[in-house]
Amino acid sequence: MYKTLIQLVLLLILIFIIFFIFNKYFYNEDKIDTTNNNNTLNIEKNNFLNKKLDNKNVNNEIINLLYEKFDIRGNKYLIKAKKGILDSENPNIIYMNTVEASLIYINNEKLTIYSKEAIFNKENFKTTFSKNIKLIYKEQVLESDTLEFLIDKNIAIFKDNVKYYNQNIEAFSDIVIINLLTKEIDIKSKNQKKIRIRKKN
Repeated sequence: MYKTLIQLVLLLILIFIIFFIFNKYFYNEDKIDTTNNNNTLNIEKNNFLNKKLDNKNVNNEIINLLYEKFDIRGNKYLIKAKKGILDSENPNIIYMNTVEASLIYINNEKLTIYSKEAIFNKENFKTTFSKNIKLIYKEQVLESDTLEFLIDKNIAIFKDNVKYYNQNIEAFSDIVIINLLTKEIDIKSKNQKKIRIRKKN
């Protein structure tokens, strides 16, 4: 009787060991394979979507683009970029890279803007410049993080980290507004912060 009981206990232990080994080594491997397969499918799906997006950008891409417009006074606004991508939802919007814009007055005076990027509206020529912005007019220079150039309203609005300088002074502010017709400069600040002006040596 004791011998039979011992055999029964050993059989139960053996069954438990077999069940444990199967669960640990065989069942988990199948699960890992399924996870890996899902990850592979997700990667392939993402690659496919990225290829579609790249193809879309290539189809909408314009190289060495140039636009110009004359106002009612005969002044010419010209903007050019090394590359532009048309907005798929609004074809009037172009996302430009390596940008140069000029406002050439009828007396041949010239105001020039450089920036790394810009968003340009072909319909009204509104341009929002960003990154490494620099405006040069005669001996005056303005730099900022953002510039809204509103040719229809004849104003240019410089925002954030604005720096104005010429041969004599340097000025730092949050907002600078230029009247494109009179060339008058209005220097403002946010939250009543002080405008810093420094005379050059």
